[in-house]
Amino acid sequence: MNPAAPSVRTEPPRPASPAGRPGAAGRDRRARYRRTARLAFLLPAGLYVLFAFVVPVLYNLILSFEQTTPATIASLFAPWAGLSNYKVTLLNSITQSALIRTLSFTVLSLLFQFLIGFGLALLFSLRFPLNKLARSLVIVPWLLPFLVTGFIFRFLFQLEAGAINQILLDVHLIHAPIGYLLSPGWAYVTVLITNIWLGVPFFTVLLFSALQDVPPELKEAAMIDGASPWQRLVRVTLPVIRPVIEVTFVLGFVFTVKVFDIVISLTQGGPANSTQLIATWAYNLSFQQFDYGAGAALNTVLLIIALLVAPVYIRLNRDSLRQA
Repeated sequence: MNPAAPSVRTEPPRPASPAGRPGAAGRDRRARYRRTARLAFLLPAGLYVLFAFVVPVLYNLILSFEQTTPATIASLFAPWAGLSNYKVTLLNSITQSALIRTLSFTVLSLLFQFLIGFGLALLFSLRFPLNKLARSLVIVPWLLPFLVTGFIFRFLFQLEAGAINQILLDVHLIHAPIGYLLSPGWAYVTVLITNIWLGVPFFTVLLFSALQDVPPELKEAAMIDGASPWQRLVRVTLPVIRPVIEVTFVLGFVFTVKVFDIVISLTQGGPANSTQLIATWAYNLSFQQFDYGAGAALNTVLLIIALLVAPVYIRLNRDSLRQA
C-alpha cells in the first residue's frame, strides 16, 4: 500500500426505497387479493339485502303513493294518489282498531313472555334431574313453522272435539263447549295465548344465558350479608342482566308487532275483524280487497313503527358497538 496515496472515503449504502424492497410487489398483490376476497364475500350479502329488503321496500313505497288497481299492478307507473292512501287508510275505523289492538297485543305478549321466560330461566339455573331435557323441550315451539303452530292451536281451541273444551268439560269447569274462535273476545285471547307460547323460548334462552354470566361471588356476598332470595334477585341478578333484558324486549317488540302467520292460520282476522292486526289488515286490503295503495300505505306505517326501535337497539348496544 502506498502511504502517499490519498484515502478514499466510502459512504454507507442508502436504504432501498419501499418500492424497491424485496417482496414489496408480492405484499401489494396479497393486499389487493385480500380486498378482492372481502368484496367477494360481501357481494352475496349485499345482493340479498338489495333484493330482499331494498327493492321490496322501495316498490311498496311507490305503491303507497299511487292509485293502483289489478289492471295497473303489473306496471310501475299508475295514477298518482299522493297522501290520499295514507289519509283514507288511517281514518278507517278498522285500521284504527287494528293499530290499538296491535299495541295491546304487543304489550301483553311481551309482558307474559318475559314473566314466563324469566321464570323458566331461573328454574333451569337450578340443578334437578332431567334439567337438560327440559331445556331442550322448551325450544320445541321454535322448531315448528308459525303456520303449523297456528293450525295446531286451531284444533286445540275448536268448538267441536277441541282438546281445551274437552279437558274443561271433564274437570267440570264448564258445562258447555266455548266457541273460542267464534267469539270476538275469546278469539283475541286465543291468538294472544298462541303468540305467548311461541315467544317464551326466545325469552327463556336469552335470559338463561344471561343468568349464567352473573358472577357467583356477587351472590355469595349477598348471602353472607343476609339477603333473602328475593333481595338477591332484585338487587344483584336483575341489575347485572338488565342490558340483556332490554335488548330482549326490543327484539321481541320487532318480532311481535309484525305478527301475521298466527292470526291468518287461527282466525284470518275474524270474527268481525276482532283479531285484525296491522300486518293482517294490510294483507286483507291488498290481496282480498285489491286496494294495493291502501295496503302499501299501511305496510309503510308498520315499517316505520318497527324502525323506530332501531335507535333504541343501537343505544342499548353502544358499548359493544364501540368495542367492535
